[in-house]
Amino acid sequence: MKQNKIGVGIIGASSDGSWGGIAHLPALQALSNFRVTAVSTTRQASAAETASRFGIPHAFTDPYELALHPDVDLVTVAVKVPEHDKLVRTALKAGKHVYCEYPLGRTTEEATGLLQAAEEKGVRHFVGLQARTNPALTYVKDLIAGGYIGNVRAVHCNYALPVYSTRSKQINQSRVYLLDEANGANQLTITAGHLLDGITYLVGSFSEVSAILETQAKQVKVVETDEVIQATSPDHVIVNGILANGAIMSTHIRNTHIGSLSLEINGTEGDLRLQSKENFMFQIDSFVVKGAQGSNKKVEELPIPPQYNRLPSELNGGPAFNVAQLYSQIYTDLLENTHQAPDFRTAEAVHELLDKIRIAAKTGLRQKV
Repeated sequence: MKQNKIGVGIIGASSDGSWGGIAHLPALQALSNFRVTAVSTTRQASAAETASRFGIPHAFTDPYELALHPDVDLVTVAVKVPEHDKLVRTALKAGKHVYCEYPLGRTTEEATGLLQAAEEKGVRHFVGLQARTNPALTYVKDLIAGGYIGNVRAVHCNYALPVYSTRSKQINQSRVYLLDEANGANQLTITAGHLLDGITYLVGSFSEVSAILETQAKQVKVVETDEVIQATSPDHVIVNGILANGAIMSTHIRNTHIGSLSLEINGTEGDLRLQSKENFMFQIDSFVVKGAQGSNKKVEELPIPPQYNRLPSELNGGPAFNVAQLYSQIYTDLLENTHQAPDFRTAEAVHELLDKIRIAAKTGLRQKV
């Protein structure tokens, strides 16, 4: 780390629409305390193109070379889930701090193994559960803690996505891996995983869950080849649960033509509502906060105080926004040795919760968490 500026090497940041390219690079460019010093992709031409476009000094095809470079303090793994285990271990082998996108692994066993490996190395580890750093969620969390709605009694999420293949029954070649449940990247692990982590961040952990997981679009055509793929990943997710504080939670994540996303929290003294502006994905969207208290039946918008936004004004939305909020939190953690940003232990807890949901769906029985 030079002059308190953290050098970041990103594995998987091609400029062709990858998550690293559309979220991580713009996020880091907006933060003066970071500098992207290296990028790695599977093709040298792609890595060189990204490096040239974003002014990054080093481009690699070998992720271990990236991780070993002295200008890299933090390695970001922003590739498909099946590659996470290998690439995180590459960063750990080089002795570097690591940020990995969520899901951390294909399975809970992989996630636990990476947590143990990172702890043994003694490096800092972070995970991309960036909804926790969304200013709207942080504000609502503080409102709840401050007694705005009294004791929490119910949490309900209306979540409809227009981006999965149930509606169209076709998929681009680059996203075919999402259809295979063994790859650990699907409607349950990504969509529900981010949402349920956000709910636990707001109102606490679950004590028990019940669930329905269904694959409605079992055969999906690949756009580029017309090949028909047999899908095994769930595309509809219903989760009901009881939280440790006794509140009841419910959500139905499904695929629709028109997106819709809102989260309502009901308490003994009032109600709070997070309404998405984009109606896209929980971990990406920006939200309007609304509330009503006591006998006042009128729901009013509650403007988010400016101190909840850590970012410069030029970055005010889109995929990079919450990622940049998370990097800002990571900077403080690294500089001051605090532990505010979500890490591999946070990810492991979400993986374990999803395991309980799978068992509940398979058995039809409530599962203690």
